[in-house]
Amino acid sequence: MNKDNLFAKNFKKRFLSINNSLENFFNKIKPFILKIRKSKFDPNNKTFLIVGIIFLLIFVIFSIPSFYDKKIIESKIQNQILKKFNVETRFNEKISFSLLPKPHFITKNFSILSEGEEIAKVKKFKTYISNDEYFSFNNIEIRNLLFEKAEFNLNKNNINFFQKLLFTDPSRDIVEIKNSKIFYKNLKGDILFILKIFDSTYYYDYNKLENNLVSNNEVFNLPFTIETQNNYFKKRLSTIINSKKIRFTIENEIYYGDKIKEGNTDITLINKNTKFNYKINDDSLSYNSEDKDFYRGQMEFKPFYLSKKINYKNLNLKNFLANKNLLIELLKTQILNNENLNLDINLNVKNILNADQLNNLFLKVGIVEGYISLSDSTIMWNDNLKITLKESFVDTSDENINLLGKFILEFNKIEEFYSDYQIKKDNRKEIKKIEIDFLYNFGQNNLNFDNPKIDNEFNLNLEKFIEKFNKKENRHFNKITFKNFVNEFFNAYAG
Repeated sequence: MNKDNLFAKNFKKRFLSINNSLENFFNKIKPFILKIRKSKFDPNNKTFLIVGIIFLLIFVIFSIPSFYDKKIIESKIQNQILKKFNVETRFNEKISFSLLPKPHFITKNFSILSEGEEIAKVKKFKTYISNDEYFSFNNIEIRNLLFEKAEFNLNKNNINFFQKLLFTDPSRDIVEIKNSKIFYKNLKGDILFILKIFDSTYYYDYNKLENNLVSNNEVFNLPFTIETQNNYFKKRLSTIINSKKIRFTIENEIYYGDKIKEGNTDITLINKNTKFNYKINDDSLSYNSEDKDFYRGQMEFKPFYLSKKINYKNLNLKNFLANKNLLIELLKTQILNNENLNLDINLNVKNILNADQLNNLFLKVGIVEGYISLSDSTIMWNDNLKITLKESFVDTSDENINLLGKFILEFNKIEEFYSDYQIKKDNRKEIKKIEIDFLYNFGQNNLNFDNPKIDNEFNLNLEKFIEKFNKKENRHFNKITFKNFVNEFFNAYAG
């Protein structure tokens, strides 16, 4: 192909691009033109003609980017995103220019990369043009980025994409992420949870000299907002996470300039507030509450190990049960079933509200290589009955979430228990200890019992009673059904 033909072909492509832009423009202003036609005006009016020519010239001038070499533009956009935000990108479809509502480039199926691998596919990507370089052919400067309907596939190795945006150099540019999702996976590729991003904005505040993030999100059907400020000069990162739905707020501030980083956190849940301070380095994190008697703990990172002791004076059982669905969704993700995760959490609660006679809860949660244990947890009924969990663990191996184990009831003065539950006098036997295996299904809120023993001996009548109970379709308790169950239990034992 000779040079004349090549020039003619390129000119034709450029001409068609301008023609399409003009056609799109006039389609948009067609209603306005029709309105003018209906109005009364003099076709020989020079003022009207001059205004029309000026209007057309302005449009043609601002359509100059349509002449740009698209390959060069794509390369420049990629380089500028990498330089400004330290983010790798890739164009998968042709880029196009649009004049309205203000001049910008747009493309579809845009890729975000990490070390050459795709971590997100963006259905709609848009970037605006700086006015300073607008009329410079093939030498544009981008202003602001919009990622819309993006799907991020992230794990612990590439989650730092969002961190990079908070640690960029001061800039006038704004980065927006809208109607997108984060699929967070383990290293095997299994999805642990899905986070929805409705509207997320990164920008630099020149008055406070801070990088900012404001984001509206949802996880486990729980809406929440994040507001983060990074002051690079003071080496301070401040974050507020708020969920109005469950009246939960976390405010955190950390100074990250030194090798040992220090911070403080303020947590509010349903008008209950607690604050703690912490220190963190490459290997571990230690923390303690401002009220020294409340809780303290240590966390080791390699491998991950967390020990924590928490002391509560009062626990509202009603509020705790209201958040049961959130706990179920968390267990379903199997995020705790990690062979490198080890937790040892001890929770002490003196008083339990909304629960008759129950007090002095000691909840011992141990997670070792994905095995979740509640063994050796205890609770008191007044001062006369101690209830202990033995051989207890959470099973998340299938779609159901089950708690299995053994209840051990040790009586000090059983007569008070008999009196409170109105057990018939003929059924009041002297008993020191009751043992019974159980299975509780979180999703169905049902209990199954097995192997009842009283004072280390099996009883045939009790076994028949438990077998009959397990065949019932409805096996969950409230105050009335539990009281009936207790009466029937001792009645069966008495024969």
